[in-house]
Amino acid sequence: MPGLLTSQAVVLGGKGALLFAGSFALDATGCSLTAFQPGYSVVTTSASLTMSDGAIHTGSGLGTGGGTFGQVGAIPGSFLFSNISFPNGTFTPTANPVRPVKLTVTVNVIMVGLPGLVSVTCPQTLSWNLNVFGTGIVVFGAGTINYSGSATVAA
Repeated sequence: MPGLLTSQAVVLGGKGALLFAGSFALDATGCSLTAFQPGYSVVTTSASLTMSDGAIHTGSGLGTGGGTFGQVGAIPGSFLFSNISFPNGTFTPTANPVRPVKLTVTVNVIMVGLPGLVSVTCPQTLSWNLNVFGTGIVVFGAGTINYSGSATVAA
C-alpha cells in the first residue's frame, strides 16, 4: 500500500465513511524453502484507521491473497471505515479539521510444510503513516471531502 492514495468522504449528519483500496506487499525474498512448500496464503483479519483527532475506527471488507517464497507478493484489499465524525468547516491543503493519519492491517500468513502435513499460521501487523490532505467543505453536517496524498511504511 505504500505510495499514492485517494479517498472520498460523503458526509451526512456529521458522519461519513472512507474507503482505501489497493494492495500491500509482503517481502518473502529472505524466506527459506527448506521446510515449507514454495507458496503461502494470506488472510486479513482486521484493519484500523486512526484519524488526526485521535479517533480509531475498525474497518470492514478485508483482503486475502497469496505469494511465493523468495518473491515479493502483492495482496489486494479494500478497507471501508464508517461512522467517522467530520466537523463543519473548509478543508484545504493547509487546513484540515480532521484527516486520516495511520492505517494498520493485521494478517495471518499461512505456510504449509512439506509434504503438506503441517501448516503454520504467522500473524503479522502492517502499518502505514498517511500523509494526506482533504479538500472540500462540510456545512450543517453535510458535504464532501476528497483526500489525497501518500502512504509510507510506519516504523
